[in-house]
Amino acid sequence: MVIIKSDREEVVKRVGRSVEGIELMPGLYLTWTPREKILKALDGAKRQAVREWEERGEGPVLETAVLELSEDQYKEIRPMARSELERAASALLEEMGRLLEKMRSGKGGKNLLGWYRDLARRYERLVNASLALDIEPTVMGRLRDRWKELSLEAGRMKS
Repeated sequence: MVIIKSDREEVVKRVGRSVEGIELMPGLYLTWTPREKILKALDGAKRQAVREWEERGEGPVLETAVLELSEDQYKEIRPMARSELERAASALLEEMGRLLEKMRSGKGGKNLLGWYRDLARRYERLVNASLALDIEPTVMGRLRDRWKELSLEAGRMKS
Protein backbone atom coordinates (compact mmCIF):
# COMPACT_ATOMS: atom_id res chain seq x y z
CA MET A 1 0.00 0.00 0.00
CA VAL A 2 1.36 3.41 -0.94
CA ILE A 3 0.00 6.66 0.46
CA ILE A 4 0.85 9.87 -1.38
CA LYS A 5 -0.13 13.28 -0.04
CA SER A 6 0.57 16.54 -1.84
CA ASP A 7 -0.96 19.96 -2.29
CA ARG A 8 -0.79 19.37 -6.06
CA GLU A 9 -3.04 16.70 -7.54
CA GLU A 10 -0.82 16.29 -10.62
CA VAL A 11 2.10 15.33 -8.35
CA VAL A 12 0.00 12.62 -6.69
CA LYS A 13 -1.09 11.28 -10.10
CA ARG A 14 2.46 11.34 -11.52
CA VAL A 15 3.89 9.52 -8.51
CA GLY A 16 0.96 7.08 -8.56
CA ARG A 17 1.64 6.22 -12.21
CA SER A 18 5.25 5.42 -11.35
CA VAL A 19 4.19 2.42 -9.25
CA GLU A 20 2.11 -0.36 -10.73
CA GLY A 21 -1.11 -0.50 -8.77
CA ILE A 22 -4.69 0.66 -8.50
CA GLU A 23 -5.87 3.85 -6.86
CA LEU A 24 -8.44 2.97 -4.21
CA MET A 25 -8.97 6.58 -3.16
CA PRO A 26 -7.14 9.79 -4.09
CA GLY A 27 -3.54 9.24 -3.05
CA LEU A 28 -4.08 5.66 -1.78
CA TYR A 29 -2.62 2.98 -4.05
CA LEU A 30 -2.78 -0.78 -3.68
CA THR A 31 0.31 -2.11 -5.40
CA TRP A 32 2.13 -5.37 -6.00
CA THR A 33 5.33 -3.64 -7.10
CA PRO A 34 8.44 -4.70 -5.16
CA ARG A 35 9.20 -2.35 -2.25
CA GLU A 36 12.63 -1.37 -3.66
CA LYS A 37 11.07 -0.18 -6.93
CA ILE A 38 8.41 1.80 -5.05
CA LEU A 39 11.03 3.47 -2.84
CA LYS A 40 13.10 4.35 -5.91
CA ALA A 41 10.07 5.96 -7.59
CA LEU A 42 9.19 7.88 -4.43
CA ASP A 43 12.80 9.07 -4.04
CA GLY A 44 12.70 10.37 -7.62
CA ALA A 45 9.51 12.30 -6.90
CA LYS A 46 11.00 13.75 -3.73
CA ARG A 47 14.15 14.83 -5.61
CA GLN A 48 11.94 16.54 -8.22
CA ALA A 49 10.04 18.40 -5.49
CA VAL A 50 13.29 19.52 -3.84
CA ARG A 51 14.64 20.66 -7.23
CA GLU A 52 11.51 22.79 -7.76
CA TRP A 53 11.92 24.36 -4.32
CA GLU A 54 15.60 25.11 -4.96
CA GLU A 55 15.04 26.57 -8.44
CA ARG A 56 11.89 28.62 -7.81
CA GLY A 57 11.75 29.04 -4.08
CA GLU A 58 8.43 27.18 -4.10
CA GLY A 59 7.22 23.73 -4.96
CA PRO A 60 4.85 20.97 -3.99
CA VAL A 61 4.39 19.59 -0.53
CA LEU A 62 4.97 15.86 -0.81
CA GLU A 63 4.55 13.22 1.87
CA THR A 64 4.60 9.48 1.26
CA ALA A 65 4.29 6.23 3.15
CA VAL A 66 4.75 2.61 2.08
CA LEU A 67 2.91 0.00 4.13
CA GLU A 68 3.19 -3.74 3.71
CA LEU A 69 -0.17 -5.36 4.32
CA SER A 70 -0.66 -8.61 6.16
CA GLU A 71 -2.91 -11.23 4.62
CA ASP A 72 -5.73 -10.22 6.99
CA GLN A 73 -5.33 -6.54 6.13
CA TYR A 74 -5.42 -7.34 2.40
CA LYS A 75 -8.62 -9.35 2.93
CA GLU A 76 -10.18 -6.28 4.56
CA ILE A 77 -9.44 -3.95 1.63
CA ARG A 78 -9.97 -6.55 -1.12
CA PRO A 79 -13.65 -5.51 -1.60
CA MET A 80 -12.47 -1.95 -2.30
CA ALA A 81 -9.97 -3.26 -4.84
CA ARG A 82 -12.66 -5.42 -6.44
CA SER A 83 -15.06 -2.50 -6.83
CA GLU A 84 -12.32 -0.33 -8.35
CA LEU A 85 -11.37 -3.06 -10.82
CA GLU A 86 -15.06 -3.55 -11.69
CA ARG A 87 -15.47 0.18 -12.29
CA ALA A 88 -12.34 0.39 -14.44
CA ALA A 89 -13.27 -2.73 -16.43
CA SER A 90 -16.79 -1.47 -17.14
CA ALA A 91 -15.52 1.94 -18.24
CA LEU A 92 -12.91 0.31 -20.47
CA LEU A 93 -15.53 -1.99 -22.00
CA GLU A 94 -17.71 1.00 -22.89
CA GLU A 95 -14.79 2.93 -24.35
CA MET A 96 -13.70 -0.08 -26.42
CA GLY A 97 -17.25 -0.24 -27.80
CA ARG A 98 -17.12 3.42 -28.83
CA LEU A 99 -13.76 2.95 -30.54
CA LEU A 100 -14.96 -0.18 -32.31
CA GLU A 101 -17.98 1.72 -33.66
CA LYS A 102 -15.72 4.51 -34.97
CA MET A 103 -13.33 2.02 -36.57
CA ARG A 104 -16.18 0.15 -38.29
CA SER A 105 -17.79 3.37 -39.53
CA GLY A 106 -14.58 4.31 -41.32
CA LYS A 107 -14.51 7.73 -39.69
CA GLY A 108 -11.29 8.88 -38.06
CA GLY A 109 -8.98 6.71 -40.16
CA LYS A 110 -5.42 6.29 -38.89
CA ASN A 111 -6.06 8.83 -36.08
CA LEU A 112 -7.88 6.10 -34.19
CA LEU A 113 -4.74 4.02 -33.82
CA GLY A 114 -3.45 6.35 -31.06
CA TRP A 115 -6.69 5.80 -29.16
CA TYR A 116 -6.28 2.07 -29.74
CA ARG A 117 -2.72 2.11 -28.31
CA ASP A 118 -3.93 4.02 -25.24
CA LEU A 119 -6.67 1.43 -24.68
CA ALA A 120 -4.11 -1.35 -25.16
CA ARG A 121 -1.97 0.07 -22.33
CA ARG A 122 -4.98 0.47 -20.06
CA TYR A 123 -6.27 -3.02 -20.89
CA GLU A 124 -2.86 -4.51 -20.11
CA ARG A 125 -2.70 -2.68 -16.76
CA LEU A 126 -6.18 -3.91 -15.86
CA VAL A 127 -5.35 -7.52 -16.75
CA ASN A 128 -2.09 -7.29 -14.77
CA ALA A 129 -3.94 -5.87 -11.75
CA SER A 130 -6.57 -8.59 -11.97
CA LEU A 131 -3.92 -11.31 -12.08
CA ALA A 132 -1.70 -9.79 -9.38
CA LEU A 133 -4.57 -9.24 -6.95
CA ASP A 134 -6.38 -12.46 -7.88
CA ILE A 135 -9.59 -10.53 -8.54
CA GLU A 136 -11.59 -11.26 -11.69
CA PRO A 137 -14.05 -8.47 -12.55
CA THR A 138 -17.43 -9.85 -13.60
CA VAL A 139 -17.16 -8.15 -17.02
CA MET A 140 -13.70 -9.60 -17.73
CA GLY A 141 -15.00 -12.24 -20.18
CA ARG A 142 -16.86 -9.60 -22.21
CA LEU A 143 -13.82 -7.33 -21.98
CA ARG A 144 -11.55 -10.06 -23.44
CA ASP A 145 -14.03 -10.69 -26.27
CA ARG A 146 -14.30 -6.97 -27.04
CA TRP A 147 -10.51 -6.68 -26.99
CA LYS A 148 -10.24 -9.46 -29.58
CA GLU A 149 -12.78 -7.69 -31.82
CA LEU A 150 -10.97 -4.39 -31.41
CA SER A 151 -7.56 -5.91 -32.16
CA LEU A 152 -8.89 -7.56 -35.33
CA GLU A 153 -10.43 -4.27 -36.48
CA ALA A 154 -7.20 -2.39 -35.73
CA GLY A 155 -5.29 -4.99 -37.76
CA ARG A 156 -7.60 -4.36 -40.70
CA MET A 157 -7.04 -0.62 -40.42
CA LYS A 158 -3.26 -0.98 -40.45
CA SER A 159 -3.28 -3.07 -43.62
